[in-house]
Amino acid sequence: MVGALLCYVLAPLAQLIRRITGPSIDEEDDAAERCSESLRVETDARPVAWVPLGKDQTALLQEWLHGGPGGESVEERGANVDAEIPPREAEEAAMTWQQAGDQQPAAAGWGDVEEPSVSAWHLSAPAWTPSSQGAKEGTPPPVWLPAAAQEAPSGWQPPSHQQHHQNASAIDWQFMSPHGTPQPVGGTMWHVPGALGMNEAPPNMLWQFQNEGNITTNSGQLTRTWENTTQRQGEDAGEGSPFEFTVMSYNILSQDLLETNCDLYSHCQPEFLKWEFRFQNIMQEFDTWDPDIMCLQEVQENHYHQQFQPALQLRGYECIYKRRTGIKTDGCAVCFKRDRFSLVSQHPVEYFRPIVETLNRDNVALLAVLRPAPPQTPDSGQDHPTLPDILVANTHLIFNPRRGDIKLTQLAVLLAEIQQLLQAAGGDAKPCPVILCGDLNSVPESPLYKLIRNGELYYYGMPTWKVSCQEDSSHQVCPRKLYGPLWPSLLRITDSCQYVGVCEKKTPGLLRYGREFLLQLRYSAPALQRPEHLELIAGVTDSIPEPPGDGSERYVSVPEPEDELFCKRSPTTIRHNLHLTSVYSHYQPDTGRPEVTTCSSGYGLTVDYIFYSAQPLPDKSGKGRRRYQDGALKLLGRLPLLSEHDVWMANGLPNALCSSDHLSLLARFGLQPCG
Repeated sequence: MVGALLCYVLAPLAQLIRRITGPSIDEEDDAAERCSESLRVETDARPVAWVPLGKDQTALLQEWLHGGPGGESVEERGANVDAEIPPREAEEAAMTWQQAGDQQPAAAGWGDVEEPSVSAWHLSAPAWTPSSQGAKEGTPPPVWLPAAAQEAPSGWQPPSHQQHHQNASAIDWQFMSPHGTPQPVGGTMWHVPGALGMNEAPPNMLWQFQNEGNITTNSGQLTRTWENTTQRQGEDAGEGSPFEFTVMSYNILSQDLLETNCDLYSHCQPEFLKWEFRFQNIMQEFDTWDPDIMCLQEVQENHYHQQFQPALQLRGYECIYKRRTGIKTDGCAVCFKRDRFSLVSQHPVEYFRPIVETLNRDNVALLAVLRPAPPQTPDSGQDHPTLPDILVANTHLIFNPRRGDIKLTQLAVLLAEIQQLLQAAGGDAKPCPVILCGDLNSVPESPLYKLIRNGELYYYGMPTWKVSCQEDSSHQVCPRKLYGPLWPSLLRITDSCQYVGVCEKKTPGLLRYGREFLLQLRYSAPALQRPEHLELIAGVTDSIPEPPGDGSERYVSVPEPEDELFCKRSPTTIRHNLHLTSVYSHYQPDTGRPEVTTCSSGYGLTVDYIFYSAQPLPDKSGKGRRRYQDGALKLLGRLPLLSEHDVWMANGLPNALCSSDHLSLLARFGLQPCG
């Protein structure tokens, strides 16, 4: 009686519980094996026929995607997946599901079905084999994430194994590692960055499409619109039309320096740092803006001779180059269009002077005097107006933020060389406007910047890091400070940043000598003679000074006093009289944000400049800041810079559009005729 009761009551109850909770693991395995064997038999006999799936098979694969019978997700199940599902049966069932899903839309016409179905999903069995072999303990299991639906650009074709899925409007799924990026399956495909929130990549990453090695990106973040600063022509009646030209200053980032300091560019994609890609991008930027004069810094010597110079010559440019001293492989280049300018003279400048402590670095500068070519117009019987020559200076000062003493000394040498070249070009009788370009490694309103713009700097007791203000080193206990003259008199450069031969002539009848000149007289013949009436004091005046070693008669080489003309020196102030002002205001007019020319090491700064000659106005404020108005050179327009926010929205520098860690500077000038 009890046995019959158990058979008729408990057996149906157990079957009901089994239907509610789902089949057991053994039943699932049996169902998967039966499904696999049945489909293999049917596929061999009829390769194009569709085999319907059973209830148990559908439930089994739904559990793999959505969790177990109790709603358990794949992530929660963790390593138990390998223990619950045998590898061979799981792989066969997954391949069965893929074949059924591939064939069913064509056979059943699922393209018009609105209700989503799991059969429209695409699972690739080779992409993931759920096996516990080789898996590390504690490693989270792989997960499935959807690829964003993208509209394929023109000229792009999906892989052959995905074409029928796209025609059926199916969602393409791709396997993603829990800590990595989507793994491509097959040939060309879309790579989805972190903009969709599927991983922890910054949301400002640009979308990228990769196809056969070519890289294209959205250029919206780096848009720069030309800005006109004044009216173009006809402003001053009777002065004639100005000669218009454009000047670019650009630090293009030497490839050797990039590879030496690759940790500074860890945020960049490797494809954007390859020289082949960077060179094409840089040349494309040259072609886009088509400047008449280009001042380039960090131009690698072999790249200049093998690539830049031939390519620019084909574009109508003439180029001159100066490599840095020492073992550095980069330098400065000045390129100009042959039909707009002719080269009058060139003057390379080396800052390295082994006898001067503050000139022990290998930086260089390059000066060029250019003569504008008159416009080629039909002969109208009128003489073309005479245009003055232009002195273009291009330099790259030392980077070290803590060596402001070296920066100031290098700048003083550059200004002295400019003054000397202006004197040789005609002096005051024929004024020659100056355009100073380069990477000065100093921020706006820093003491070095103020020296260029205001023409004077009081530096005594100033910490050396404060000269450029590239970084705040006020936390240092004993920082290096500036005292006394920054360079010795034997350099023959005055505190007015002029060579001795260029400064004011000596007053007739008066001779002033420097300390170095007087010290050379210590062992001369008159100094070694004992005066006749000198009182004899034992141990004081009874001995004659001896020269330092043999050959003392050849030790002293006293030059003529004219060569050692000593101009007045100041231990506190340096100045110059070139009257230079900046093309840029260094602030965005619409947002008020500071402009930047470079973004590296996690922050943006302005270190690149274009200065030009202008006429100073009286300083009525008494604050020492000079005000200028345009003179022979008129600033007609400029290419605005970007803020740090704008640059980081494009994932910093370099990127797919700008192949340097600096932005290019571009200005348009109008040169007034002489007289």
